[in-house]
Amino acid sequence: MLIYHFFKDLINIKINYDIGKKTWFGTGGKAKILLIINNLKSLKFLLKILPKSHPIFLIGAGSNIIVRDGGIDGITIKLGKEFKKIDYIKEKKLINIGSAVRDLEISKFCYKNSIGNFEFLRGIPGTLGGNIVMNAGCFGSSISDKLLSCTIIDRNRNIKKLMKDSLKFDYRFSSIPKDSIIIDAQFKAIIKNKTIIKKMLKKITNERMSSQPVNFRTGGSTFKNTPNESAWKLIDKINFRGKIIGGAKVSNLHTNFLINNGNANSLDLELLGEEIRSKVKKKYNINLDWELKRVGEFKKI
Repeated sequence: MLIYHFFKDLINIKINYDIGKKTWFGTGGKAKILLIINNLKSLKFLLKILPKSHPIFLIGAGSNIIVRDGGIDGITIKLGKEFKKIDYIKEKKLINIGSAVRDLEISKFCYKNSIGNFEFLRGIPGTLGGNIVMNAGCFGSSISDKLLSCTIIDRNRNIKKLMKDSLKFDYRFSSIPKDSIIIDAQFKAIIKNKTIIKKMLKKITNERMSSQPVNFRTGGSTFKNTPNESAWKLIDKINFRGKIIGGAKVSNLHTNFLINNGNANSLDLELLGEEIRSKVKKKYNINLDWELKRVGEFKKI
């Protein structure tokens, strides 16, 4: 009976699901098992029956990721309905946001309710949970700026509320425990003039359209900026603007973006990225760290 209720609460179960094609790059292999989980009860049950040694991979919007061509072994989880809610507690000036809510939806909700300082999310193609884990940001703002707390569940099914003061955040870094899953997060709601919010949203949209290859299949920023120089400047200095390996290409518009030219596989993208890292290291003795997450197995030949 427990098994029945668990599976009933899942949106879907997919075996050998072609997950790579659902990423922003549109490349990569299959997920051996994909579970789309609707609510916390089902998530807790899964963690109860699954051995802790069994790997779990959590996927959000499919941005900021390269799924390797051999696919993802083990279990891949995508959070569904209950994790896609936004609650605005006006009297306390708080917003509670589910970890699976997409950034675009957050920025729309905040605009509708005259809540400021979330406009920058219009320029990030992810979901809240992933944003917090990597402390995502753009246009001078980061997701941790207005964070009050986040709620997580670990592999032992312990649910904990972590206050921001107990966490460490830095550039593209957070101290969120590695084996935990973010359930939701709480933020300050700062009321702002709707006209000002709209102008900022328009400005961010225009800047993104003019400076990033939004009309191509791309995963977002490829490398983290270094302490002393932007990644795109280093890539420009090694003359890799427009560089091609297989079906992968360095964007002519923004060199810290790799794009799928239409026939790329994930190996093309990763090889191009590693070629960039090698050239930058050789010429400037600087290590470029991947911002894109690379997951799964290489395809066996």
